[in-house]
Amino acid sequence: MGIVIRQSIKSSVVTYIGVIIGTINVLFLYNKFLSPQQLGLYTSLIGFPQVFAAFSNLGTPHVGVRFFSRFSDPDRQHNGFLGYLLIAPLFGFVLFLLAYIGVKGIFQSVYMDNSPLLIQYYWYLPFITFFLLYTSTLETYSKVHLRIVVPTILREIFLKSSNSLLAILFGFKFITFDQLLNGIVLIYFLNVCFLLIYIKILGKLYLRFDFSFVKQPIFKEMCMYGLWTILGGATATILPNIEKLMLPAYHGGLNSAAIFFIASSIGMVIAIPRNAIASISEPLLAESWKNNNLEHIEEIYQKSALNLLIVGGFLFLGIWTNIDAVFQIIPNAAVYSQGKFVVLMVGLYSVFDMATGLNSEILKNSPFYKYDFGFYLIRFIVLFIVNLIFIPLYSYNGAALAMLVSVVVYNVVKFFFIKHKLNLQPFNIGTVKTLLLGIFTYIVTLFIPSLEGNLWINFVNIAIKSVCIAVLFGGGVLFLEISEDLNRTVKNLLKKVIGN
Repeated sequence: MGIVIRQSIKSSVVTYIGVIIGTINVLFLYNKFLSPQQLGLYTSLIGFPQVFAAFSNLGTPHVGVRFFSRFSDPDRQHNGFLGYLLIAPLFGFVLFLLAYIGVKGIFQSVYMDNSPLLIQYYWYLPFITFFLLYTSTLETYSKVHLRIVVPTILREIFLKSSNSLLAILFGFKFITFDQLLNGIVLIYFLNVCFLLIYIKILGKLYLRFDFSFVKQPIFKEMCMYGLWTILGGATATILPNIEKLMLPAYHGGLNSAAIFFIASSIGMVIAIPRNAIASISEPLLAESWKNNNLEHIEEIYQKSALNLLIVGGFLFLGIWTNIDAVFQIIPNAAVYSQGKFVVLMVGLYSVFDMATGLNSEILKNSPFYKYDFGFYLIRFIVLFIVNLIFIPLYSYNGAALAMLVSVVVYNVVKFFFIKHKLNLQPFNIGTVKTLLLGIFTYIVTLFIPSLEGNLWINFVNIAIKSVCIAVLFGGGVLFLEISEDLNRTVKNLLKKVIGN
């Protein structure tokens, strides 16, 4: 787990810098300079292409992770594997574009009444889809070389800071709204260019197109795996974006989508460490499955679940205990504070998902990868049905409740499957200690009075409760030595700071 900890820490640091930029964007710049309708359109222009790209990639990112070790040979330029990764999504995009043109009439009938701006900017979606498609492909190629920090810098800092600049330029009327949207397309294009340059600097840009492997049995295996993972991967991408697709079709339209976007963005901050650890752990899991090293897989499973529960619980406590003060700080608080319970449900969603460890990553790289798609399908069906029930009744709150229900069902099903098939489970006594410590810390924060006053008083309230959580929960985790990895990491950091 050493390389996992080092790379995930670096990636998490970069990601949280991105979180700061993203928080400023979402809570202040977008909120201040964009109307709810414009903000709702912005979320749709990002959310829709993520779903489209997931179907268009033909399973390439997952195939890249699983099969790279069988092509890896620097002397032979990895046997043309990068060439395959670049060409396969192009075929997928052409198929998507044909389908996209064909369903234009249906798209208009669904969104015209409540979200006419989506129809007006219909043709922006395929351009962003294309660049997202190759962003994910090139990030995968970096990931299999265990290099996730620079791609994370581009995704979390370059893209978000560029969006900051565009919002400021629009807010001060240097550019029009159409030019802002054109600028978004441009920065996604530049992101792809920078990834190619980075891979070139690494000395891994092997533009060799060797498809002799198509005559070998491995090609059939890759196709079958790609077929299953395109369905599973696309479903996984739809899941966090389905509300962005469904809310604009109902009463409230893009306004409801904007409120949900603001509130869910706050709650999803909790899930960031999972993304970092999963990104660097997946190639190691693939290698462990190749060697049938179940002991190493179990180690990653249990350590990831415990460490993610600790970090997720810490972040959840910090966000939820301070949520009223957070909403009072942002512009248009009267509008966006309506999403308070979205934050709660999305926060619980994130913690529950983190507490169950890297179960999807384990299944995707195992002989049972087909079942992973089945579980994603179950989760999608549950989420879709519950959304159909709750969104008309509770709007954005209903969408958040649907997220929570679906993730609980999904992870419980996977827990019992992995336990039954592999005799692996992610929990230990440290899980119980962490939960009890989190409950105790939350109860204590309830007795801390909130000061009333101006903007700066809200910052004081946040600081007081945050310090309390850091001392009680963070200090408690270290004192009780719940996680060996975290204690060792803290000790190493202290040694570097002290200089001993």
